[in-house]
Amino acid sequence: MKDSFTYYRETNQFQKALQYSDKNAAFFLNKKNYPKYIKHINEKATILTNDIKVPKRSLKIVYEALTNLNKTSDFEKVKLYPELARTYIRLQQFDKGIDFAKKGLLIAAKTKNDSISQRLNHIILTAYLAIEDTQHSFKYLEPTLLYAKKIKNNQKIAEAYNHYFAFHSYIKERDIAKKYLDSSIIYAEKSKVKDAINTAKSNLGVHYLVEDINYKKAIDLYSELIKDNQNDSLDTYFSNYYLNISCAYENMGDYKSATKYLNKYVGLLDYALVKKFDSELEGIRTSYELEKAESKYKEEKQLLKQKQFKSEKMLYLMLSLLALSGVLFYFFYQNLKLKQKNKLKDLSHNVHQNLINATIDGQEEERKRLSGVLHDNISALLSSASLHLMAFETNHPETKSELEKTKAIIKEAHDKVRDLSHSLIPPVLEKLGLIPAFEDLCEKNSNSLIHFKFNNFIEEEIRFQNDFEMKLYFIVAELFNNIIKHSDASEAFLTVDKDNSLLSVNIEDNGKGFNAIQGKHKEGLGLSQIKTRIKSLKGSIDIISTEKMGTLIYIKIPITN
Repeated sequence: MKDSFTYYRETNQFQKALQYSDKNAAFFLNKKNYPKYIKHINEKATILTNDIKVPKRSLKIVYEALTNLNKTSDFEKVKLYPELARTYIRLQQFDKGIDFAKKGLLIAAKTKNDSISQRLNHIILTAYLAIEDTQHSFKYLEPTLLYAKKIKNNQKIAEAYNHYFAFHSYIKERDIAKKYLDSSIIYAEKSKVKDAINTAKSNLGVHYLVEDINYKKAIDLYSELIKDNQNDSLDTYFSNYYLNISCAYENMGDYKSATKYLNKYVGLLDYALVKKFDSELEGIRTSYELEKAESKYKEEKQLLKQKQFKSEKMLYLMLSLLALSGVLFYFFYQNLKLKQKNKLKDLSHNVHQNLINATIDGQEEERKRLSGVLHDNISALLSSASLHLMAFETNHPETKSELEKTKAIIKEAHDKVRDLSHSLIPPVLEKLGLIPAFEDLCEKNSNSLIHFKFNNFIEEEIRFQNDFEMKLYFIVAELFNNIIKHSDASEAFLTVDKDNSLLSVNIEDNGKGFNAIQGKHKEGLGLSQIKTRIKSLKGSIDIISTEKMGTLIYIKIPITN
């Protein structure tokens, strides 16, 4: 049973066919039923290209459909590529049509859409055969047949064998061509599709006329075709049966029969021409109606825009006057509110900053105090106790064993106190200053997993203010600690330079880094305190890091006199 679209098209009611497709395409797109939406788009494009003869409009529709299907799967979108390629080929733009078909083939192969792969191979093969390019067409013969067999479509298999027949006929391999033609007939009859059977048998009739020179067989075959297709006697292909049977009788010398069938051919041809003229006339009328409707739509749209613009202009003017006073008051209020908010924010920030600075200052003072107590008092007391034990040991040799244990315990305590004192305030920092302390810090933190290298560009021996040196030393020590814990680096560099009254400290590592630009790195408490301490020294810190590219830290601090 024929659907409405097919009926309208066969009866040259192209306007109704297009309206039918438009309505259904819109409905199925809204329902997200993309297979049926694509079906109606392809039908509409076919009418525009074949019947109304406006292929450019057809291309526009297909491209719009591809845009509507932008977020759908490639499996669905590729179904539009056959119509796109065929339209370009009908425009005689064979290169462009073939190119689109090849692009579609890549997508169809990726999405395993075998049906579309078969159609696209068929289109490319047909295009190459149409321009008699046997060199390029050969590549697509086998895939067309293989995909037809894969989807188990006997009609497509028959078409593929017909292509083999045409190809080998072009290159004058007549015997091979005949074998493929026989295969085409077998699969056409299996398909039970009348058009496929007629095409294959008609090709066999041509073979009898041109190659086999068996006019009797040609006459029998075309007589059979005429008999089987009486109900379709108005079809253009049917008239060719009369022409071919006329040629066969003429070659046999039966001019009476030849004239009889030739007259029938001419009669059918006249009717076909009238029918074609009516179809083209209807196509022109439909095209005119489409242009007229589109022009009217544009005019109405333009008028509507003008009316909307005038209405909006008046409305905006009234709203602007009404809102102007409100806006002025609002900005005055917001400005006052913002000033108060900024004052509170600055006050809160200063309190927070002072609290952090006071905390860190207290920690550093406590470091110095504890280091002094441990070194000057406890360490001295332990040394004194050790001397007294040595004196007691000289006068009482019988207690040597117990005294040795006591001396070992005192020595261990002395060593731990010394180490704790050094960890609180490194002796190198106190005795020699910041530059040697940095060098010592690099050496102490280097091991088999990571190596810290120190580069000093300050030529003269220099000491800075004691508090300044201690603060900067512990900032760098904390940054070293972060590198060891988090960076997975194998190498790091500490570079120190001085420019007049500005000290530059640069730290670089070859670790995994982090995405500082996109804000993916969450700043920890340690880094936050480092930034606060540098700010308290009136300095600046810049951190540049990229994932898998390491980290660079630039610190610049004014030198304290």
